[in-house]
Amino acid sequence: MTTLVGRVRHLFDLDADTDEIEAHLGAASIALVTGRTRGLRVPGAFDAFELAVRAVLGQQVTVKGASTLMARLVSVFGEEIQTDDPLLTHLTPTAERLAAASVTDIKSIGLPNARATTLLALALAVASGTLRIESDADVPELMRQLRTLPGIGPWTAEYIAMRAAHWVDAFPVGDLALRRAAGDVSSAELARVSEQWRPWRAYAAMHLWATL
Repeated sequence: MTTLVGRVRHLFDLDADTDEIEAHLGAASIALVTGRTRGLRVPGAFDAFELAVRAVLGQQVTVKGASTLMARLVSVFGEEIQTDDPLLTHLTPTAERLAAASVTDIKSIGLPNARATTLLALALAVASGTLRIESDADVPELMRQLRTLPGIGPWTAEYIAMRAAHWVDAFPVGDLALRRAAGDVSSAELARVSEQWRPWRAYAAMHLWATL
């Protein structure tokens, strides 16, 4: 039960002191907090590997497209379960289950070869224990390890650190939506501006995304 409660608190970011965070963000030269966005939290993840998989599937596609791919992945590789809900039929595949597949198998859900290779490399790393995506992980080391995997760049590593490891200072400066929300600035300019939001840049990102 304790583990379950901890996962739910992480999922909904219930331990965040939003008053303290918003006081810091509101004092910056570019104030982010408005009445409409007050109280924003950073959504976490009930299962870190599932979140990492979703981040990879979300590369260069729409949210709807990523959701479709995730549904296909679960249908093909997830464990089938029996419930009273006709829409709840499978569990998300574990790292071990996905690691046992081949690139060709993973491609069958409609992925390019490179993306399927990334998912398999991620699953193998997590299943072997060489990669731990957890809230108590050494985040700089976690991000370094993530970026050694084929197909995982700074954006994906930052996003996984933000959502799965709950790194409060994660900030994917290359994100096109963040750059647009900040005034159509370059990644370098956004990185410079974001320094004033440390150590709460993940929350700054949420406030920026909320303006779009």
